Amino acid sequence: MPTAAITRILNVVSEPSRLRILLALSDRKMCVCELCTALGLGQAVTSQHLRVLRDCGLVTHRKSGLWVDYELPQAALSGPAGRILRTILHEASQDDSIKKDRKAAAKADRRVIRSRRNQ
Repeated sequence: MPTAAITRILNVVSEPSRLRILLALSDRKMCVCELCTALGLGQAVTSQHLRVLRDCGLVTHRKSGLWVDYELPQAALSGPAGRILRTILHEASQDDSIKKDRKAAAKADRRVIRSRRNQ
């Protein structure tokens, strides 16, 4: 495996917020507002991290009506680089704060978030 691919993955996931986003997306597709709510991050910060993750191929996005859904694609989890990423995500998922994030991510619902903002 090229050293550049290893370095890229390690560089990207070494930032705690990006690792948290990847772990949230490992369970399901989410929009920015759901990620912000679940992880307690600001919209600008979340969007910036998603851009970095997208630029290196660890996250894909698709417009769905008013929403842009982000997900962790299977391609990012395949091959030697994917094996490294899977190991990192597995080990990080054992952390109590990550378990809390994932529970919050499972409950985050864009319709509820949007209705609260419109009140």
